[in-house]
Amino acid sequence: MEESIEKNPIPPQIQIRTQQISPETITIHIRDNALGILEIQLAKIFDPFFTTKPIGKGTGLGLSISYQIITEKHNGRLECLSTPGKGTEFIIQIPIIQKSNRG
Repeated sequence: MEESIEKNPIPPQIQIRTQQISPETITIHIRDNALGILEIQLAKIFDPFFTTKPIGKGTGLGLSISYQIITEKHNGRLECLSTPGKGTEFIIQIPIIQKSNRG
């Protein structure tokens, strides 16, 4: 979003939408109207330490940790859809009721 503010005359927006897609599952959509993510970067976006930011501006761990929490701890899914020049959307799909890991 920071880069978009400098390069894009359209005011930046973030939209959050939730939806119950079945009796057992919800989705959370987080979408922006920023510059989007290039396809080559999109393929690595959930990799540990991957970042497009300059040195000292980020570790590249945030999305990797988010992916791990959503998929392993909550038995969900996290996907990223992006169109360069149009924006990016993250979609989180998780069960409403979590299964206990305790036996």
